[in-house]
Amino acid sequence: MKELLTDEHKLYHLAFAESIVDHKWDRVIFTDEFTFTSANDGPVLVYRRQGQRYNPLYMSTCRRSGHVSVHCWGWISHEGAGILHCIEGHLDGLQCQYILQNVMVSSVSLFYPDGIIHLQKDHSYIHDSRVVQEWPSRQADVELLDWPPRASDMNPTESMWNEVKKAMQETWPVLPSRNSDELWSLVSGAWDEVASHTPYIRSLIESMTRRMKSVVKAEGFWISY
Repeated sequence: MKELLTDEHKLYHLAFAESIVDHKWDRVIFTDEFTFTSANDGPVLVYRRQGQRYNPLYMSTCRRSGHVSVHCWGWISHEGAGILHCIEGHLDGLQCQYILQNVMVSSVSLFYPDGIIHLQKDHSYIHDSRVVQEWPSRQADVELLDWPPRASDMNPTESMWNEVKKAMQETWPVLPSRNSDELWSLVSGAWDEVASHTPYIRSLIESMTRRMKSVVKAEGFWISY
């Protein structure tokens, strides 16, 4: 399921991709948030004979409640993946600024101790808040990329989240996580597992030129990433 793209969105995507297709992506920090739940939801295929829809042998059940969730923030770059941060409570502009200053900067400096880095972030209302928008201007070594709205397919961090979910499914416990601490342990372990494969992370960043060319070919519409 993809968000609706208006003509304005598609023009923005197209213009952005055309202007940045030859960008050097090796110093770009890609950021994103994602919410994991203990439901481990997903489509379940059930094969049954006609007229057996309500036969208990061919039914998949689920709990009505009791699910827990954790909201995470993470970043990746050509040099590898940064630490995963668990967002406490409701994410607002001040907390986002705190994450950028105290989580991102300290971990990014391990990979990029010198020189300018380019920060990618989406156009959520939180990221567009004044406190977050003004933060890069106060950093001597951070430049903000003017990322278009509704462009998750351009962000390689989305692929990272998918790999984290796959890694979680491989170690998913028989019983669902009883609290957020248990779920966070599962999520952070899966993130670290995927992050340990530096060549994979690097391949995501190296896909950026192909992604931009695909956006241009699609005239700003969604692409298959």
